[in-house]
Amino acid sequence: MKNYVDELVRRHRRLNRLIDNCRAAGRQQEMQQLKRIRLNIKDKIAAARRDLVPVTT
Repeated sequence: MKNYVDELVRRHRRLNRLIDNCRAAGRQQEMQQLKRIRLNIKDKIAAARRDLVPVTT
């Protein structure tokens, strides 16, 4: 599971770089699509990290 989270984090960082490049080039529509994908990955990272944390009661 940790490898899955690590891969998602790498993809998220890669998307950040792509979004920065789109912003510099003025490609707004492509940037918006990348932002949606990045948000989806961020949600997956949060969910996976919740699954990794043991529940203590």
